[in-house]
Amino acid sequence: MQWIRRTLERDYLHQDYVYKPFITQALKAHQAPRLHLVMDRSPLADKDTDLLSLNLSFRKRAVPLVWEFMPHGRSGYERHVRLIERSLSILPAHKPIVFHGDNEFGGVPLIQYLRQLNWDVIVGQASSTCYRIYPNGAWQKFGDLPITPTRSVYVQDVELTKTHGYGLLNLFGFRKPRFSTHQRKQNIIYCATSLPITPALRRIGRRRWGIECCFKDFKSAGWQLQMSYLTHPKRREGLMSVLSVAYLWATCLGRWLCKCGKRVEVDGKRQRHLSLFRIGWDWLVHQYRTSKPCPTLLTLYQ
Repeated sequence: MQWIRRTLERDYLHQDYVYKPFITQALKAHQAPRLHLVMDRSPLADKDTDLLSLNLSFRKRAVPLVWEFMPHGRSGYERHVRLIERSLSILPAHKPIVFHGDNEFGGVPLIQYLRQLNWDVIVGQASSTCYRIYPNGAWQKFGDLPITPTRSVYVQDVELTKTHGYGLLNLFGFRKPRFSTHQRKQNIIYCATSLPITPALRRIGRRRWGIECCFKDFKSAGWQLQMSYLTHPKRREGLMSVLSVAYLWATCLGRWLCKCGKRVEVDGKRQRHLSLFRIGWDWLVHQYRTSKPCPTLLTLYQ
């Protein structure tokens, strides 16, 4: 226990020294025509600390880029900008980027900042947020959009909020069913975007949900990060850095196993049942237990 404590408290066991070189190398070989980045916040078990993370969407999952721990509660504009600026040295230059986030990250100041970086955005909006059709439309709320279970709404060329009057953006809303423990609920999603309205817009917006699956891999469906109960800042940062390296490696291996036809060694179903992370991680565990070699693969194959 003492050895683990001292190791996790080492100054070098930090994301800038341990994880950044690996993710930078992986992104250099990533041949996607456009990068989709997702920002979100997830609470930990102590209920006093949240994990704020900016991730790369990849194959229905999201690979961590940069993160920070913060007091429980909604994050602010300054934290968002600080996290994005830290990611700029990791991301390849001159590659189109789309930023995804829920309504916590849908404020006009953040949209303006992202547009100055030439990033496109798909961000959630609250039902109480006001918009108007440019140039002389009447101000109305997102909650007034005539959305039904069978009808989504798309509106072009709008300005956001009476305070900022920022545009031009597009907006869309749709009804998304949610399932609770006992019953099915209906939930309406509102989004603002700088992308043109096309039939593929909602499919592009679904990439945001990959970060929820990533948090699940780190917590209940994987390493149980929330059960570590670490409160020491250095130990918590050190553990997250090590787990992120393992997550990146396992995801790369899972994708590689699928491409070379070895997925059946771990996931025997005809249609892929496990995530790339789970496939890669289970395969790694098997290789170590049987003293077989493990490739030092670090490529996010398209």
